[in-house]
Amino acid sequence: MSEYYARTSDHGYETCVEHLAMAGTLAGAFANRFDKLEAGLVAGLLHDEGKYSDAFQKRIRDPEHTPKVDHSTAGAVRAWNSGHGIEALAIASHHSGLANLGVPGEKDESSWFSRLDRVKGNAEIFKIDQERMDGQFGESRLPESRQFPPTVYSRMMLTRMILSALVDADRLDAEYFTTGSASRRERAVLDSVKQSLGSEAMAKQKAPSMPKLIESAQSTSAGLFEANLAKISELVSRIEHHDQQFFDNPNKTPLDVARCDILRQCIEKGENPAFGRGIYTLTAPTGSGKTNASVTFALEHAKTNHLERVIYVIPYMSIIDQTAQSFGRIFDGDDVLPHYSEADYQIKDESNLTERDLKKRLAAENWNAPIVVTTAVQFFESLYSNKTSRIRKLHNMANSVIVFDEAQTLPVPFLLPCVQAIAELVEHYHCSAVLCTATQPALEDRFRTAFNDADLSIPEVANITPSQMELFKRTTIEFMGSLEIDALADELAQHDEVLCVVNTRKKAQQLYDLLIERTQDEDGVFCLTTLQCAADRTNTIDVIRRRLRDGEACRVVSTSLIEAGVDVDFPAAYREKSGLDSILQTAGRCNREGKRPLRQSIVKVFDNGERPMPLIAQNVETMESVRGRFKDVSSQNAIHEYFRMLFYLKGDDVLDSKNILPRSNRMGMPFADIARDFTVIDSPTTSVYIRMNEESEELCDRLLNGEYGKDLFRKLGRYSVNVWPQHLQAMLDAGMLDSIGDSSDGDAGYILRNAMDYSSKKGLAAEVDNQTSDFNRWNY
Repeated sequence: MSEYYARTSDHGYETCVEHLAMAGTLAGAFANRFDKLEAGLVAGLLHDEGKYSDAFQKRIRDPEHTPKVDHSTAGAVRAWNSGHGIEALAIASHHSGLANLGVPGEKDESSWFSRLDRVKGNAEIFKIDQERMDGQFGESRLPESRQFPPTVYSRMMLTRMILSALVDADRLDAEYFTTGSASRRERAVLDSVKQSLGSEAMAKQKAPSMPKLIESAQSTSAGLFEANLAKISELVSRIEHHDQQFFDNPNKTPLDVARCDILRQCIEKGENPAFGRGIYTLTAPTGSGKTNASVTFALEHAKTNHLERVIYVIPYMSIIDQTAQSFGRIFDGDDVLPHYSEADYQIKDESNLTERDLKKRLAAENWNAPIVVTTAVQFFESLYSNKTSRIRKLHNMANSVIVFDEAQTLPVPFLLPCVQAIAELVEHYHCSAVLCTATQPALEDRFRTAFNDADLSIPEVANITPSQMELFKRTTIEFMGSLEIDALADELAQHDEVLCVVNTRKKAQQLYDLLIERTQDEDGVFCLTTLQCAADRTNTIDVIRRRLRDGEACRVVSTSLIEAGVDVDFPAAYREKSGLDSILQTAGRCNREGKRPLRQSIVKVFDNGERPMPLIAQNVETMESVRGRFKDVSSQNAIHEYFRMLFYLKGDDVLDSKNILPRSNRMGMPFADIARDFTVIDSPTTSVYIRMNEESEELCDRLLNGEYGKDLFRKLGRYSVNVWPQHLQAMLDAGMLDSIGDSSDGDAGYILRNAMDYSSKKGLAAEVDNQTSDFNRWNY
């Protein structure tokens, strides 16, 4: 062969030279964000070396009559043999995902070493025109591999990061060649790279020199860096203008004054170079303007320390829209990327996507946006994933400010791996992390271990005085003992506006029915549980907010899903006995704006004389212990002691329930095994899809007609309820469900036959669901 092509499209062929030079330059530029330009460049240059073969060239010229060709292994082997081990793993994985490394001679057929053993006898894979490749790029001129981290954990994370840079570079160039990438933020960068490398020469099989490739990667990295910093500066100007309106308000209440003081501290700390890249806490009471203050600090800190984006990590999908909309009122819509499965741009048909929608959908693939709002599940599962689609975004986490909103909800079964991942990003990837919450968990010792620094001290951004704490104390918590459900309904019915949070979905539905019976006001009583689909929960919360705003009757019974940041304000609240953090989160939904006297804003904690569910028994036990020792259970000292005791009681085996960290330090690097087991929400539930409107009817019909696909299931997510095995079996026995998919695979689900078996007000009946709580299985 005299001409070697990497891919084809309607307008011709892309040469191997062009693709490898583009991918190498981009991967090097992306990896330079964490000081590994050479590793990214090597991975990009060698990732498709297998395309320098007669077999692949026959395939690209006649795909209908030629079998697929392994074009990853040859480059991976060359990288491995030349001392570029991490790059080799990235190259081998850039299509299939990261397999376990394994050890030589082992029997794990999915491991990298087993793959090497299998291909040794396959001469076709190694029939590469290396003379041609070397004549163009030159093996002897590959950059030397820099020193890599000493710990296996760090090498595994670096492998994911290099793979991220490679996958993003590879996909961007492929899209650029085939479609022109008109809607990509990276379009101008891709144009610039191609021009700097010499597009005409590459089209004629003439490769840029290695010094030219390195120079291009460096200049591309510098260009991305400068553009991102300019955008951060623009966003800082916007947030400062927005914040100034609070400062200039002449009619501040004492609470407003305290809020402004917290905000001013966030600005001052963010502007202070002494507060360099690192880990911080931002501990501020509910109602103190924490969300605005935290993003203000994040942007000011990013500008001061030359960080390129803000990633805002939220525990639950139920409040991600609320936060994204809040940011959208301050910043341009293109600057805020909400990344979760039910974001508008994710569930629209492609034919209905606006240009802005399309840009966001593309940006979600690699998180190329100045402000990313995402879920804790998406964030942490991506860091421990082995799939290329999830890993692709990781390199854009580097050199960022990462805010963990409601930090007390870091998933308990994975708390230690999450802490280690945060420490890794701060220590090796130039990130700053902000643990933001009203109930700060006691994580100092865990971070000292993660950083291997016994003297580590985590600075606090907002130092709130005792007098300010008193201002923000808007409720009085009363422990009222046992209260039967009928008596509880009688008491709730005496309030026109009241919130009651209980521990099980069945109890929420029972109490809802009793309240309807007591008040004869179906319009003014609401139920919130995950037995309702997301569309109904969202609509219900909107109606609740409107009625509270307009002073209409509004009695709400909810499970714990309302606690984590849902912005509602009730004059009175009741909470079934649970962990201290849950009690305080419910209190945060009462007298939120401080419009009522403290003594008239009561949060009553009750029980039904029942033993706590096993899921929360330790939380209740710890809460009772703290309650007996502290007069004010809402004080920071009480909260700190609650978490300290809770972590001690649970022990490391519970805080790393899947043994992620020990396995992340094994020489066999079990990437695939860890990715399989790091599932934050790991519950044996099954989706039941609800026919509730014209759109859901049409989507369900498509499923029943055998249509499957990621986009279809994403849209259906708004109309699904996840049910537990006992509940599912009862519905199957009653003939309520139509089956879809193969029950032997992970995509099986069901469609509710009769829409009358679902209520938008209550959701699915929970007759057999009495031990199931919305108390999140990865919450405290």
